[in-house]
Amino acid sequence: MSDTGLVDAPGKDMSSSQDLLSFYETMSLIRAYEHRMMELRTAREVVGPVHPYVGQEAVAVGVCAALEPRDHLVSHYRGHGHALARGTSPVALTAELFGRSTGLCGGKAAALISDPDHNILVSSGLVGAGIPIAAGAAMTEQVRGTGGVAVVFFGDGALGSGVVHETLNMAVTQRLPLVMVCEHNGYQGGTRTEEVYPETSLLRVAQGHRMRAVPVDGNDVTAVHRAAGDAVSAARAGAGPTFIEARTYLTEFHLQFDKPSTEKRPEEELRHWRARDPLILLARRLLADGVAQQELDRAQERSSAVVTDAVQRARNAPWPERSQVFTHIWPEAS
Repeated sequence: MSDTGLVDAPGKDMSSSQDLLSFYETMSLIRAYEHRMMELRTAREVVGPVHPYVGQEAVAVGVCAALEPRDHLVSHYRGHGHALARGTSPVALTAELFGRSTGLCGGKAAALISDPDHNILVSSGLVGAGIPIAAGAAMTEQVRGTGGVAVVFFGDGALGSGVVHETLNMAVTQRLPLVMVCEHNGYQGGTRTEEVYPETSLLRVAQGHRMRAVPVDGNDVTAVHRAAGDAVSAARAGAGPTFIEARTYLTEFHLQFDKPSTEKRPEEELRHWRARDPLILLARRLLADGVAQQELDRAQERSSAVVTDAVQRARNAPWPERSQVFTHIWPEAS
């Protein structure tokens, strides 16, 4: 793993123990980062709400490892994990969350970031709003003929948005190089998805638009990576879009402001999913492959050190100048 948190060789087949250890370190980085950001939100150092990604790390890492640098990514408000898996600097990301001028967006966006250096277009705070943006990026690549692909992450709650269905229809009819990754964690805020949709398999939504739809265990990073790799390859070859339903779970809660959420989940449900924690599953496989526990411990230590350094550098970063308040808002007249 690079010092930015990106798996070193996106786009290649990750199957060796060394590759999987790289996955493990990136997932550990995301886990350590999210826990620290929740603590710092309680301490009011983080500006704005925190939507933790704890429990879903395998989805971000598995998908982003299947991408090339030229590919576009669109995230949502739970986007720290996507950014770190894609290669965003933890230092710049943390400075943004602290509202500092060295942040990705000059300290003005908080959790809703963009990162042009890694082709992250936006992480939208509007449910479902990133999906047509990703379709626009995919259409741009198609028109230019450059072979790039657009990937968009969204939760199961986004499928209730009308614009999502419009985009599904357009993506299929125009065979856009688009990969739609639904992080199906079973909840929409505090509401169980089964109370909103009559069918628990969300594949039917995509299939209703005749889009290729693939289910995957979202807590198995290698399964996610294979599914994403197939979808990206199909998009690049002109075979059109793919909808991936990654079944996963948030082991923390939906949202935190100053204090941790009091949201409650059924204990039996929590026990089931915590036993299937993506880091536990990957660690078990690595140990079975002969990787020493000390290697896993060192990966976690390196991840923790990256987070500690990012926080300290963000604390030392300057606040935006008053003269910067109205920059990056309106286009300058030519």
